[in-house]
Amino acid sequence: MARRIAIAGLGAAARKIHLPAIARLKDLSVVGGCDPAVPDGFPFPLFATVDELLERTRPDVLVVAAPTAAHFALTRRGLEAGCHVLCEKPFMETLDEADAIIALAARLGRRVVVNNEFRFMNCHAAAKERIGQPDFGELLFVAMHQTFLVTPGTEAGWRGRDLRRTAKDFGTHVLDLARFFFGEEPRSIAARMPRPGAPDGPDYLNLLQLEFSGDRVAQITLDRLCRGRHRYLDTRLDGTVGCIETSLGGRAEVRAGVDARSRRPFFHLDVAGGGCARLYRGERFRVLTRDPLDVFARATGRLVQAFFTALDAGAVPPCDAADNRRTLALMLAAYDAAERGAPVVLEHSRADAACA
Repeated sequence: MARRIAIAGLGAAARKIHLPAIARLKDLSVVGGCDPAVPDGFPFPLFATVDELLERTRPDVLVVAAPTAAHFALTRRGLEAGCHVLCEKPFMETLDEADAIIALAARLGRRVVVNNEFRFMNCHAAAKERIGQPDFGELLFVAMHQTFLVTPGTEAGWRGRDLRRTAKDFGTHVLDLARFFFGEEPRSIAARMPRPGAPDGPDYLNLLQLEFSGDRVAQITLDRLCRGRHRYLDTRLDGTVGCIETSLGGRAEVRAGVDARSRRPFFHLDVAGGGCARLYRGERFRVLTRDPLDVFARATGRLVQAFFTALDAGAVPPCDAADNRRTLALMLAAYDAAERGAPVVLEHSRADAACA
């Protein structure tokens, strides 16, 4: 079934992720785009406003790739025009906005999906698949670590002006991954967001801890104070039998030496264009999968394909708005916990306790 797609917001997310993702899929055509600046260099008609875009092109799907502050108005207009919507993260600015969009989509019989593409990357999908298998066992602990080298280029535009810089933008991805790996909602979140030397500046350091059932924990460090090596996201999943390490961001490393325990020499060549997942037991490992350089576009393409497959089947698509509301609530709770200086018990946990 051929579908017509329009894009609201033609910045980096559209150019580097959404347009390459759409280009890889069959039976899709981009019928137009809009951006306040109306940039040049796109092979489809450009419009100054979303209203003109929707009226002139009549798309089946509206991609919302604009700054977060515009998500609510653009998603609402897309739904009112009869579109399904694929919205970039963070989904909305507030839970009230999220609830209004979820209610509107239900009333109009439309679907809204949020681009939680990290779930669809080979490395993370392979890790999720091993949980519960004999070579990994049950998941006990997840550790995620980012060291991100901040530069004037990374902080240009609206992202760099947002004081809720790190947890709101990138943290949304890792919080969603924690939910994805554990397969349940966390009971509470604790957060420290120190701002050494810049008390009124953005949250360039996030220390987050999520508590899950069975005394299981996710520990997240997002470090944008680091002036050392850039590591986009490294994750370790500890199971009852094995351990999985994933690396996102690409690397090429050669390691050689002598193992201190066995006294045996070793040589490792590790080349991963976009990402890699390894299953360890002790020092021994096997590569589960790798991701290519265009990991973000490919993962978004998989999500878009799953979205359309669900629409054709009349099913709930993955990463739909109701599911993402929980990730949004978790991200907002992280800031609340940091401001309070105390863990926040999450809403669903209070409801569970009341029913017990």
